[in-house]
Amino acid sequence: MVHINVEYCAPCRLGGEAVTTQRVLSDRLRKYDEIEAISLDPSGERTFQVNVNGESVWRADPSDDIDPMEAVAAVRERLSA
Repeated sequence: MVHINVEYCAPCRLGGEAVTTQRVLSDRLRKYDEIEAISLDPSGERTFQVNVNGESVWRADPSDDIDPMEAVAAVRERLSA
């Protein structure tokens, strides 16, 4: 089974972006039966990244606009590898 988590900088107030990314991942990856969960992981570090089974597959600069579709593409690529 595959576990995906969105790790985000809580002090940077990126909770909204993290929830949006989680929802987009859930919606766009619905057909992948091997996905067990897509969770949120607040961090005290200055980070915004998506991990698949603990391995970082996509990162964004927390001060830039965050495009959830880039995260979807990175996860799809990892799942098809």
